[in-house]
Amino acid sequence: MKTKTNFKWLYHALLVPMAIVISDSMVVGQAVVNDSTIIYGKLLNDESTGKPLTQGCNSTGSVRFYKGETVSIIGLETCHPYGNMNATPGKFYHVLKDTGAVFIPVTSIKVLGEWAEKITSLTPEDFVVIENNVRKKYREYVRLQEQEAQEKKRIADSLEVVRVNKLNAFLDKAALKGICIYESKPFDVSEYTDGTGMEMTFYNPTKKEIKYIHATVVGYNAVKDPVIELGKTSHTLKCIGPMPPNDHGTYKFDYVWHSDLVETAKVTTIKVQYMDGTEKVIAKPSEVVIPRDLLE
Repeated sequence: MKTKTNFKWLYHALLVPMAIVISDSMVVGQAVVNDSTIIYGKLLNDESTGKPLTQGCNSTGSVRFYKGETVSIIGLETCHPYGNMNATPGKFYHVLKDTGAVFIPVTSIKVLGEWAEKITSLTPEDFVVIENNVRKKYREYVRLQEQEAQEKKRIADSLEVVRVNKLNAFLDKAALKGICIYESKPFDVSEYTDGTGMEMTFYNPTKKEIKYIHATVVGYNAVKDPVIELGKTSHTLKCIGPMPPNDHGTYKFDYVWHSDLVETAKVTTIKVQYMDGTEKVIAKPSEVVIPRDLLE
């Protein structure tokens, strides 16, 4: 008579240890380096590199590092100084700065974070992954920088279009009045004599050529009172053209005031005479002063 053997107990007996072994194996074989691992180090002192340190550790390009600077470490190499196999080998960190890879003695870098204890246990394969991570991050950084620069340019171009449109609109309105003031200001004629002059720059936004500009100016002292000379507070200055359309002219007049009391000055009225004999009077010159923000 045949007997049946119950193997369920054997199955369960083997299953539990097997699960434990697999679990232990997974923990032991788990990679500490993944596709986001990057190791940073801080320079303990200034370093210049670029010359081949050894036949096995050759830097690319000439790079200057400064104490306190943070770099990305992509490798750990043992090299014989200058290829001399009889010399005592030294350890170097393979460092990536921008796109150049250089070697720096391990004594010159402090590895940051948890990798300070783990970096010596990493394999060449681990460092390949880390280097790829660093280069990928650098490419992303460059991409974002370029994207940011393009966005800044787009905004600047948009603002420039707005500025030009506003300036053109202002010039169109000023053309109806007859002239524009780019700048007007008093100036000290001489440090040896009492005297203040006036400098004015006008722009012709019209389609007609300007023959004369008669500008009446008033000077003000430090407390904003008009400066009075010979019973007068205003002076009319004659600017001689010609000034073609869409052109400008600067005029300087010495000793408009025979004193140094004038701190500021204002153009109060303007009369423009054109070559065709017509005239324009601007009673409020402040309305034709070109705003500075439209000129920059």
